[in-house]
Amino acid sequence: MRILLAVSGGIDSMYMANRASELFPGACFAVAHCNFSLRGEESDGDERFVREWCYSHGMVCHVRRFDTLGYASEHGLSTEMAARELRYKWFGELLSEYGYDAVSLAHNANDDAETLILNLLRGTGLRGICGMKSRPGVLRPLLGVGREEIRTWMISRGLPWREDRTNSECLYKRNIIRNEVFPIFGRINPSFVRTLCDDMGRFSQTADIVEDFFQDARSKVMLPDGDISIGCLLGVRHWEYVLWRLLEGSGISRSDFDGLVCLLESGRQTGGKRFGPVSVGSERLKILSVTASLGRLVQDVVLRESVPSLKQPDGYLIADALKMGTPLAVRRWMNGDWMVPFGMKGRRKVSDILNEYKLTPDEKAGVEVVEMDGSHVAAILCYRIDEGVKVDDNTKQIIRLHYENEVQD
Repeated sequence: MRILLAVSGGIDSMYMANRASELFPGACFAVAHCNFSLRGEESDGDERFVREWCYSHGMVCHVRRFDTLGYASEHGLSTEMAARELRYKWFGELLSEYGYDAVSLAHNANDDAETLILNLLRGTGLRGICGMKSRPGVLRPLLGVGREEIRTWMISRGLPWREDRTNSECLYKRNIIRNEVFPIFGRINPSFVRTLCDDMGRFSQTADIVEDFFQDARSKVMLPDGDISIGCLLGVRHWEYVLWRLLEGSGISRSDFDGLVCLLESGRQTGGKRFGPVSVGSERLKILSVTASLGRLVQDVVLRESVPSLKQPDGYLIADALKMGTPLAVRRWMNGDWMVPFGMKGRRKVSDILNEYKLTPDEKAGVEVVEMDGSHVAAILCYRIDEGVKVDDNTKQIIRLHYENEVQD
């Protein structure tokens, strides 16, 4: 097996590199190091350190320098998310070009616990609390090892590593959890990381049980042509959950789903109704379009000066947070909705704006808007914003809107 070790030079990745032959007996190794050019000479020092370690251990070392801030500005991303996208894309290129079987990442038990808390704070389902896992092409051999255990092992052997000073700065949500929240948890339960990891293991087992239940229910309610039998659906336990799982990839909104559930619960004549991509017949539900799920709507409010560029990539909207107002009133668009598109003076119908994007009828039906005042909408997610919520010289806080899947690493 040929494994690519992702090595930053920090203590976790150096622990993994020094123990690689124990973690993966019989494997061959190479190293990949990302220089994100974010800390000047410190970043270059990390690169030199990793190169020298690889040379002394006779290991191939792949290095890539990134203009992370430029990429973040161009694509409207946070620095953290830009670095993530850049490194995973490059790892994939290395696996393909050099024939490595997998990349090994140094996420440890503390990282896993931090991800759990991040997902809980953002709002998540069962899959978001099951913890990180290895998957084809991506290995995480340190998930059972805590940060203190790693530090103790490295110190006891006098092995060097590089310290990233930004890890102690609370610039990112993960760092706030690591440096400010977890110490409080530690006072309550000194073994809280192990407790959370054990919990995630149990959550994962529960998720497997739930998945078995869903697959069994699915086989009972799905008709050969792909429609859903209403009678069979209402005859299974927890049918609302089963229905949500069957429709979660269809692009149906929460409001449309709730309306569909209310109709099915009422037992009234259901034929001819439409809820987003779902057409309701007298005996069956027809999914008119099965598209990739948009995921969860992410709303990040940040200070104006922390956003280097207002250029918006596809799928992202940036607006004045105070003008937009909170909480956001998100709903499916309706006939009669209108806005004054950013950069224009006159009002336009949302339906006409969506026609410009050449969406299919089902894609168009699934578009959501942020309501401002009745039929006047502040944003079409995630296509356009209203002139009235644009960022200007007086803007103090910016809200960034985009759809995102569950965090896994």
